[in-house]
Amino acid sequence: MNFSGRIISYAISAMIIGTTAPIWAQGKLDADSFKLWGGTYSTNCSDSTAPRLRVVSDALMVEQGNKRLTGRNVQASYSFYGQSPPPDYQVALIGEVRGSLQLLFIVFQDKTGVYVTLDGDREVQAALGKPLLGRKYRSCDGARRPATTTPTPSAAAAPGEAVTNPWDLLSDRKFKSAYYKVLGPKVREDWLATLDGPAVPTSKINVAGSEYVFASSCKNHDCADNNVVLLYSPALGKVYGKVFDRRRASLIGNPPAPVAAELDRLWVATYRQSR
Repeated sequence: MNFSGRIISYAISAMIIGTTAPIWAQGKLDADSFKLWGGTYSTNCSDSTAPRLRVVSDALMVEQGNKRLTGRNVQASYSFYGQSPPPDYQVALIGEVRGSLQLLFIVFQDKTGVYVTLDGDREVQAALGKPLLGRKYRSCDGARRPATTTPTPSAAAAPGEAVTNPWDLLSDRKFKSAYYKVLGPKVREDWLATLDGPAVPTSKINVAGSEYVFASSCKNHDCADNNVVLLYSPALGKVYGKVFDRRRASLIGNPPAPVAAELDRLWVATYRQSR
């Protein structure tokens, strides 16, 4: 495996930190997702020299021979492809290599069973190399649960229903109008206009005595450099946000000081907590 020296250094640092001083590698895969997808995957389970992928509760590992690339802070994203997932898609398992680089195990399930494909940020892709990226890694752990048992992102919310995913907010005309207005010229960026990228479910939070819907989203395969956090007040019809694109951060919606401070905190917690 032709891991670059820099990525190997990241991986070794991640393993050391994970065992001695877990400052950034604190995230663990949720129990349900680990039960479904944890284990070993390989291009040839009977060949000990074949490359292997391992999913443990707190790490994703790519192994071949004595080489290993490790991603920590593991999360499962069932809505990774938004509302248009590829055929047989089940979940994206996301691990962070030191420096906020992403290692991705994309899980599929076809008639033959469960398999994983490798992906990640450009630096991670370059380190892994095309031969590893272009292969299917089949489960080495026997039968898996059928795909119908896996969590799936909900459909767009109907008027009056609770919002689940960031793109569901766009079905709210009040939100869409206010959001596009504060985006300004950035509305031409498809990932911002659709919010149809890697995301977690929206949630309600209280800021300075007012209730907001918190949403975050980022650009497929480029989360570290293109992302957004949003606070939406249905009562006021206002949208505030922090957009990070082209390595520059900007506030949108002219948020009051307490909201601006909360947006900064949310952005760091969502996209920079592992740095």
